[in-house]
Amino acid sequence: MFIQAIRIVMVNNSAMMLATYASIIGISWMGAKLIVAGQFTTGELTSMFAYATTILMSLMMFTMIFVMLALSMASFERIVEVLETESSIISPVNAVTEVADGSIEFDHVTFGYADADEKRVLTDINLSIKSGEVIGILGGTGSGKTSLIQLLPRMYDAKTGHVRVGDRDVKEYDLDILRKEVAMVLQTNVLFTGTIKENMRWGNKNATKDALLNVGTTRN
Repeated sequence: MFIQAIRIVMVNNSAMMLATYASIIGISWMGAKLIVAGQFTTGELTSMFAYATTILMSLMMFTMIFVMLALSMASFERIVEVLETESSIISPVNAVTEVADGSIEFDHVTFGYADADEKRVLTDINLSIKSGEVIGILGGTGSGKTSLIQLLPRMYDAKTGHVRVGDRDVKEYDLDILRKEVAMVLQTNVLFTGTIKENMRWGNKNATKDALLNVGTTRN
């Protein structure tokens, strides 16, 4: 649609410029005859040029609206497509509503954003982290560190294997409960308008001052 819009712009600009210069030539020819006949003055001819040019430029800008509408429709369709897409990641029936502890286990986990086997991001990952344990995961850009972490709150589901939090498969938890209990701080963070306290209360607007001061220390 963008290429089609560009083609319309090219044709439209050429047509409008042709109309503009044709109008100027026509006004000049008619104005000269009228001036010679004494029915027109030079000032009136100059005014006619100004009015005609203003009208034609306005028409050119008006036709650009249709081009912008074509581009806007493409964007609108993409937005509607995203809004109407239903997530395949949902809470199970009789979901677990409490996370026992902070233990994490990756059991033969394989993951990829595409279905093709050659586009796997993670392959046969086995990792066990005890509750309260602190570890570092190192790797270059694109090695899958963020993808690995995003499997914990079920931003994505593993293709094969099991991801467990608190000795339970993450697919067994209520999605809201799981995502409230599993916190992530990625490399690109966004602070919303307001104070630091207001940003910290974004997840729980009724959090007390003591709760804010103890964030990250109440549960390992």
